[in-house]
Amino acid sequence: MCDISQEQINSIISYDPVTGFFHWLTRFSNSKSDNIFNSLYSGKIAGGFVSSKNSKTKYITIKIHGKAYKAHRLAFLIMTGVLPEEVDHIDHDGTNNKWSNLRGSNRKDNSKNLPKQKSNKTGVIGVNWHKNAKKWQARAVDQDGRRVDLGRYDDFDEAVRVRKEYEKRFSYYEYRSVENV
Repeated sequence: MCDISQEQINSIISYDPVTGFFHWLTRFSNSKSDNIFNSLYSGKIAGGFVSSKNSKTKYITIKIHGKAYKAHRLAFLIMTGVLPEEVDHIDHDGTNNKWSNLRGSNRKDNSKNLPKQKSNKTGVIGVNWHKNAKKWQARAVDQDGRRVDLGRYDDFDEAVRVRKEYEKRFSYYEYRSVENV
């Protein structure tokens, strides 16, 4: 839920959809606090890095009137005037707020765009070596967020094919690297 309007945001900060950066706008009043603000911040990049409570992902947040807002949510509100349930970073980089890297989502669909885990040694999300079975294992997450075992295979490529078919069948997002966004 966002308690600030598109109009209010546009009077406080500017957003460049190509770079994904936000800048503080000049405040037009003769108050001492606005003059101090303008001398310190006007035209400068707004926001700072904050790690999410539930993950190691870093996001840019911008504090407006004492409340912190995630920059990607502000970008979506500025560009569309509405907020979806969630805003997904296509390239998994929570600091990349280029408009081409953001899409409206919901919890279920956003969970289909999880990054490859650091412990992943195969390079393919959802495919790993099952040591006890001495086979390649394919896994996924179903529509309700439960882990699904897609089988164990002698051939790595077969495990990858099964995983990719599952992704296609259940409309997983195709991963795009930072260079492609």
